Amino acid sequence: MEWLLFLLAFVALVLVARRYFATRVWPSVADEVFEGTVLRLGQNLLCLPDRSHLDADEVGRTTLVCFPGFLEDMRYFLEVHRDTPARLIVLNNGNYHNPFRGVSPSTPEWFKGNPHPVGTIAHDAFCVNQVLEHMTGPERVVVHGHSRGGAVMLEAGHQSPELARHVEVILEAAVVPRGRLYQNGEKRLQPVGFFLLPFMLSLMRVAPRSRLLDSPMMWVTNATKNRLVASIPFTPRQYATAETNSRNIIEWQATSGIALFDNFKRMTLFVGERDGVLCRDAMLQSASQSDAVEVIETCGTDHFISLEKPELIQAYFNRQ
Repeated sequence: MEWLLFLLAFVALVLVARRYFATRVWPSVADEVFEGTVLRLGQNLLCLPDRSHLDADEVGRTTLVCFPGFLEDMRYFLEVHRDTPARLIVLNNGNYHNPFRGVSPSTPEWFKGNPHPVGTIAHDAFCVNQVLEHMTGPERVVVHGHSRGGAVMLEAGHQSPELARHVEVILEAAVVPRGRLYQNGEKRLQPVGFFLLPFMLSLMRVAPRSRLLDSPMMWVTNATKNRLVASIPFTPRQYATAETNSRNIIEWQATSGIALFDNFKRMTLFVGERDGVLCRDAMLQSASQSDAVEVIETCGTDHFISLEKPELIQAYFNRQ
């Protein structure tokens, strides 16, 4: 009888601990200087970096809207698009930390409350459409989504095809309809992996930096990539949101149709030589089912093409 009571007490302790680690609001450790403006769209943030170093006429002709991947933040796009001749708008995942120091976000009057659950692709796609509706005009509009951010852009087109039909899309190592995770990650996560995720992310906060950078996706490396990948455990405000993100990625890939590729004016998918996060073959198979997608297979790259070979993304704009 005593062992049963002990077992029940242990299970209860684990469940209480899991709830604590999942729902606690974790402190942010990112403390970077930012020149520009930050806005709040409900649970999401967006930044407008200063573009005064670029030609104002060129900047006025194009608006570029970017959305990062799972456990990434707005900093992902700042280097690759630093000199892109466009007005730059970068969004953050819902319920993720502001990575910038000393910036107080304001909420624009036009923002509407988000009807979708925080942490879902649909929630973040709603924010993208708010930006497209209220912060773009007759100029050329390009959206750039990395990984989960690619699915956010595709879902935005599904939610508001009337906004998307004039928009060009860059999908970078993207979560796509009928896609899969690297090495059948779906099976490894369900159900034990999801249960342990808050514990794992909490432990990663105190793990040595070298341990965080020891993974298959780090065979291509540089200082910028190392810095941003090492910050992965610190980006969500709550690990329950990260769990929702990962569950929803799997569900969205399994249930979304190839027709999502057809809502935009133009679409280009950049695929890494390898991919240590998503299944590269499934990504290519998905894109091959639509005539709307131009596929660019890159060399010397993994999942983070903008960090590994930024010149490949930059060349997209130079060829226009």
